[in-house]
Amino acid sequence: MKLSKEIKVSLLAIVAAVILFLGVRFLKGTEVFSRFNTYYVVYDNIEGLTTSNPVMINGYKVGQVMKIELEQNRGNSLLVTMNIDEKILLGEGATTSLVSSDLLGSKALYLKVGDISQPIDDGDTLRSNVELGIVERVQAQALPITEKLDSTLARVNQILGANDQSDMSNIIGTLVGDTTSVSAAVNNLEGTTRSINDILQQNERGLNATIANLELLTRQLSDPENGVGPLLAKLNQKVDSLQIQSTIEEFEAIAQTLNQITTKMNEGEGSMGKLLNDDSLYTNLNSTARDLDLLLVDFRENPKRYVHFSVFGGGKDKDKKKDGNE
Repeated sequence: MKLSKEIKVSLLAIVAAVILFLGVRFLKGTEVFSRFNTYYVVYDNIEGLTTSNPVMINGYKVGQVMKIELEQNRGNSLLVTMNIDEKILLGEGATTSLVSSDLLGSKALYLKVGDISQPIDDGDTLRSNVELGIVERVQAQALPITEKLDSTLARVNQILGANDQSDMSNIIGTLVGDTTSVSAAVNNLEGTTRSINDILQQNERGLNATIANLELLTRQLSDPENGVGPLLAKLNQKVDSLQIQSTIEEFEAIAQTLNQITTKMNEGEGSMGKLLNDDSLYTNLNSTARDLDLLLVDFRENPKRYVHFSVFGGGKDKDKKKDGNE
């Protein structure tokens, strides 16, 4: 069966239209034979977002912006339609963030999938968010630096006495044109350099001797036989020979013994412990001293009661008679 020219032309036109349609979608970045789910997000300002801009998760493209509509009945908000690969599951709390994807300011939507254990349906509206892109972050960092530079230049102008740019130009011109102060500074520097050279020449012998002494001292310190290393080794030997460790152990043993003795004394063990903890000895001694004091007082007042003295031995009878008469 032969086809007429009109049918062939029609089929060719249909094929060309299909190829053109698929080619345009391919150039836009749309995968022709992939299946998508459609989601929506509302923004107050899309900041240059256009159709065919990508939708990404962690830098991986999972869809693209298909349409942007201005909704004047909702305060001129913008409704963004996204096609996302149906293999990507979205759950409760899923959000889209509008960010700058490169230094040129190209926009993209970054997607957070949310809780996929509670999936959302095709055609739902996601929550929107706006994050600072690369350019905005650079601007945010550069703004404080620019302000500091402005304040620094203002302080420099104040120090130099320049109130505006013309004053600064006049000051610079004056410094460049007037070479008297510069010449004086150079002459002073040359004079200072000559003075330093004279001092070095006058004290060259002493400096050389000092340097030589330093070199000698360095060699002596680094001497393998009499330097610092052998001296430290001898010092270690002396310390070891003193048997400091054994002495410390003996002191520790003595301290433990004294501690044991003190403990026993506090607990009332032994004679010393009883003396420290039992006050009966103190009470007895105190009572004895009081009786002895009374005895001495009585002896001083009545000595005849305790002492009887006679050359012929008749003293006792006379005393007794005298006492009887009394």
